[in-house]
Amino acid sequence: MTSDSFVPEGSTVLVTGGTGFIGAHCIQILLEQGFNVKAAARSQEKADQMAQVFDKYKNQLSFGIIEDITDYNSLVNLVKGCTAILHLASPYTYAVNDFKKELLDPALKGTLTILEAANQEKSIKRIVITSSFAAVFDATKGLQPGVALTERDFSPLTYEDGIKTSDPAVAYRASKIVSERAAWDFVKDKRPAFDIVVLCPPMVYGPLVSTKTLKSLDQLNFSNSTIWNMATSGSNSSVPPTKGPVFVDVRDLAYAHYQSLVVPEASNQRFMVSAGVFSNQEICDALREQLSPARAKKVPVGTPNKILDPEHFTTDSTKAIEVLGMSFRPVNEPVVDLVNQLYDFLG
Repeated sequence: MTSDSFVPEGSTVLVTGGTGFIGAHCIQILLEQGFNVKAAARSQEKADQMAQVFDKYKNQLSFGIIEDITDYNSLVNLVKGCTAILHLASPYTYAVNDFKKELLDPALKGTLTILEAANQEKSIKRIVITSSFAAVFDATKGLQPGVALTERDFSPLTYEDGIKTSDPAVAYRASKIVSERAAWDFVKDKRPAFDIVVLCPPMVYGPLVSTKTLKSLDQLNFSNSTIWNMATSGSNSSVPPTKGPVFVDVRDLAYAHYQSLVVPEASNQRFMVSAGVFSNQEICDALREQLSPARAKKVPVGTPNKILDPEHFTTDSTKAIEVLGMSFRPVNEPVVDLVNQLYDFLG
């Protein structure tokens, strides 16, 4: 922390989606760095669980209960006294029936409502929005071997595409780019006193902040559940195909959120936050090599050391490295740390 931090230490930061996997890591780093955090939670139960996790920071952490992230009046009250906002709350699920109601509208209206509420609070200096690699990737271009995707790339999907599709993955990708474009349009048209920073992470892996409130592994977030299921499927099982071949460690992503608050030069910038390409075979190799023998024997053998096939696009996070001071963990670190944590949880 330097004296010229854009959002100074001791400021209050509102975190939406703070009870989620990524949000909890963001809260942790903010508390460690001396910020006060106001976490938006959908229920008192979730707030109580988060308070238990961060018990030693109870003087820095408060909660606002907000059942609907599109509720303007509730958000106006929530942003009062805050200097900055980390906006992570957005639906990430393919188990939906109504794409408009369950994916597109919550993402779009949630982002716009946050911006509109913040525009009524003169103390707000910066809003960091967690977008996604989904807002960068254009699936119509195929695998694009040899192409390095950056924050300069944008998905062409529209709101209408998200509604008309029968594929929940397309609807999800549309929800991310539509809500992100709306944020940029808001800044351009309304010229608010605050600026924004947009982060575009791919698949996010890594250990949980704590397993204190974890009742069962059924509560795992989607990306981590895929790692756990693969790591425990048995040595003779097939290594599943690598569907999303780019990743970031959750701890690095949380650091990117923190840096986005304090680095003045991040103002109104978009960043790719990706450690690079991986394959599920590479993950299995790392798990078999680095886990204890009893745990390693449950990991699929597959074809050791086989590179990603077919070849895919890559990512280039040079801008995040240069502006935000990022460095990235290799894929073995988040997955080994996660799997060991979950085995320890199970006892």
